[in-house]
Amino acid sequence: MAERMRRTGDVPEQDLETAFTIVTEFADRCHHAKEESVLFPVLSAASPKEGAEIARRLTSDHIAFRKLVKSTRDLIPRAAAQTVSRNQLVKNLDTYARLLREHIAIENERLLPEVERSIPPEERMRLAEEFERVEREEIGPGMHERYHHMIHTLAHSYAP
Repeated sequence: MAERMRRTGDVPEQDLETAFTIVTEFADRCHHAKEESVLFPVLSAASPKEGAEIARRLTSDHIAFRKLVKSTRDLIPRAAAQTVSRNQLVKNLDTYARLLREHIAIENERLLPEVERSIPPEERMRLAEEFERVEREEIGPGMHERYHHMIHTLAHSYAP
């Protein structure tokens, strides 16, 4: 979206709102919330040095994402009419994408190996069950399917 806005100057307000709904409702409310409330406390107890440091870093990222998403989302209504707002929107989208890639790399390269190393298999099974309980009771059924459809629709429209 940022590249297309840079190229054309058009601001796809509805698609941006859809993307930010995915980010806030799916990524943050589902993925990040389960990490923060379920995984990170167990990891920090099992690995007080390395695991706790990773949990703090990723939680800090989540907080930064929330702030960046809010400030970026606030730019959308002004971006079509104001070049300064549109340029800041594009810059924020680029920043979000870069930070998210870094965050995912930390999850893949540090978090997952530390979970495997420090949390016994039976405890990981219990964590998986707790993730499912949170999803079922707190988030609600069908969230993945609903948001996967939205993600695929946007990806189809914006894939290079």
